[in-house]
Amino acid sequence: MKLRSVFATLAFGTAVGLITAPTHAQNAVACTLYMCMAGISGVGASGGPGCIPSLALWNAPTPAGLAVYDESGFDGLASYGVRESYLMTMCPTANVGTNAAILQTIMLMWGTSLVPM
Repeated sequence: MKLRSVFATLAFGTAVGLITAPTHAQNAVACTLYMCMAGISGVGASGGPGCIPSLALWNAPTPAGLAVYDESGFDGLASYGVRESYLMTMCPTANVGTNAAILQTIMLMWGTSLVPM
């Protein structure tokens, strides 16, 4: 019985690790995106070439990216909601204190448009 409980514990620990690890990675990606978008919005330092993956995420079609496309092409209003929700949920510090004003600037400037790359 002890061997079975050891395997169960290991399996549970592995499952928890697989579930939580991507969340931490997504948080880092979202906060990097927030910082890069702040930079191109004029309220932070430019991340330079390091921001290219984040900007690609901003422009990429859902579900992998944050840009919504329909049969007519890019849908700016739908993209705004997806992008704002992603940043607020996956990078919670983006909506705290002075960061909330920066988030609002980002969304006003780029929420409904694609970022030039």
